[in-house]
Amino acid sequence: MSITLIGHPYAPIGMGEQLRSHIAALASVHAEFGVYDIFRFATRADPAHAALVGGREVDDVPSGERGGVRIFHLNGDEIANARAAFAARGFAWEGGRNIIVPAWELPVYPAEWAEALRGFDEIWALSRFIQQALAAAGVESHLIGQSVQQAPGPMLPRRHFGMRESAFVLLHFFDLSSWASRKNPGAVLELFRRLRQAVPFADLQLVLKVKQGEFGAEDWARNFLAEHGVSGQILLIDRPLDSEAVRGLIAACDCFVSLHRAEGFGRGLGEAMALGRLAMGTNWSGNTDFLTHETGLPVEYRLIPVGAGEYPHGEGQSWAEADVDDAVAQLLPVIADPSRGRALALQGQASVLRSHGNRAVGLRMLERITPPSRT
Repeated sequence: MSITLIGHPYAPIGMGEQLRSHIAALASVHAEFGVYDIFRFATRADPAHAALVGGREVDDVPSGERGGVRIFHLNGDEIANARAAFAARGFAWEGGRNIIVPAWELPVYPAEWAEALRGFDEIWALSRFIQQALAAAGVESHLIGQSVQQAPGPMLPRRHFGMRESAFVLLHFFDLSSWASRKNPGAVLELFRRLRQAVPFADLQLVLKVKQGEFGAEDWARNFLAEHGVSGQILLIDRPLDSEAVRGLIAACDCFVSLHRAEGFGRGLGEAMALGRLAMGTNWSGNTDFLTHETGLPVEYRLIPVGAGEYPHGEGQSWAEADVDDAVAQLLPVIADPSRGRALALQGQASVLRSHGNRAVGLRMLERITPPSRT
């Protein structure tokens, strides 16, 4: 039985990370499979991506009677174009078992995309939150998750990024090409402001990593810091980073902070936990599969309506507004005694690798792919 993973293996975006996590997971359980780049739009400049995909990339997809299992990592609005590209290259849809792994960040999956999902033989969910969103749209799925385990290797030091060696460092990521209102960076700035008020002499540093798709975000960053009057207090990294640098940046922080309004999975939090770093995140949506009071710092919230134009297909839906007071209250004891945070981070690391490490996810994939044995 052939297995082909299809999507964007070289793209520095969420769907690319999602696919690469399943490549690593399947490789960890010694499965044989190919990887097919469906649109071939991404540059191939990241050495870690090339090393992971390695010799697994294929130029065609088995079709007809030898179609095997094809696992598509696609957003709902990509399906029509992907199927057209599939047909244009002479690949038969029929004959194989077609599985899709969609991403989504709100409580109900869009109805128009749900209809396209029904053209697949099976749907996999990356989190319980996505599974519930699909169910709300009348689509059954199987919970698989994705791996957050990081490849071993040397880490770039703090000085590479301009971070203070002495500081307790908070790190926040957001992508301007992915609806920044969902990541809610303003709440992180407010958290930092209140922490500085509460402990004015503490050695604190906030690092904001911002990007715009595959590009930097220099103009936006300059205006953003000027608008908030914090240009001299916060380290902002607006240049593109490769996988090694991102891994090093996360490892160099003390606490990864995501006061998001919604996450389909919450990969940044999961990666930080896998690297042994303390994670703080809104206690709502995809990250609740692995971020608990026993493994990190989940932050209280209230649900609010998604504003007009704030997110695609957001009309009539809700998302979370994190309680910044709760975030401050949870961080102050850790800042006063960093050993508390380190102990909690080690618990989080062990837990997330058990549930969302390469082998755990790879075994769940194999369980769905492999037909039951007949006795």
